[in-house]
Amino acid sequence: MFWLLLLALSCLESPVFIASVSVSRSKPVGIVGGHRTPPGRWPWQVSLRIYNYEASSWVHICGGSIIDPRWILTAAHCIQSQDADPALYRVQVGEVYLYKEQELLNISRIVIHPDYNHFNKRFDVALMQLTALLITSTHVSPVSLPKDSSTFNSTDQCWLAGWGNILQDMPLQPPYQLYEVKIPIQDNKTCKRTYRKKMPDERKNEEIFEDMLCAGTLGRGPCFGDSGGPLVCWKSNEWIQVGVVSKGIDCSNDLPSIFSRVQSSLDWIHQHIQ
Repeated sequence: MFWLLLLALSCLESPVFIASVSVSRSKPVGIVGGHRTPPGRWPWQVSLRIYNYEASSWVHICGGSIIDPRWILTAAHCIQSQDADPALYRVQVGEVYLYKEQELLNISRIVIHPDYNHFNKRFDVALMQLTALLITSTHVSPVSLPKDSSTFNSTDQCWLAGWGNILQDMPLQPPYQLYEVKIPIQDNKTCKRTYRKKMPDERKNEEIFEDMLCAGTLGRGPCFGDSGGPLVCWKSNEWIQVGVVSKGIDCSNDLPSIFSRVQSSLDWIHQHIQ
């Protein structure tokens, strides 16, 4: 089944999904199969929050990325509806630990991709405009977006980071430090074959569309709570965001995860952030 968004201590459900220190090779840890992230490695990484009245605090629901000093990119399925109230959300930036005593940022506007499909997760991207311009630093800065002509494949060095579960039934534990994992991109044709081979009969024809991108391998990839987070690749001497965590099966246990392909939404992104 598609991954459901982990809303820490909340009964609200929505679809969701998480690269170094030495660890035991026999026991995977982190985002799945990853390691703790040192401060400042991924300065565009953000935590998207909603208020939980039971916990009396703003709890993490999804990841996201800074793509401009006033704009956050995340997954459309992390937002409850097309007309969601921006006041219901907050963003944490510049920190590898969740729930630090830090001022959370307010959102003034939310824009969901007009072609987003809730059922098959096509164009699973959304933009959130901050109420104030970010002051950039070594710990807070935008990630680069790809060009239309850029190509990415399994030879590229690509990484994923997030605060999601470290295994399917194992939430991230205090102090809730960001995890990172290096994962390979897989071409869509190979990804489709893999899904057809390993999915149950009733789902063998699950479509992987051109606006989607496959990445990850056995035991390495995103899990509950990582949705909306950025998949970044090192290309031409800079980090470029190529994907947004969208959906997957059993927390990266046996199949690649599916990301929204950023290049497929470039025109729409630039239309808004400019």
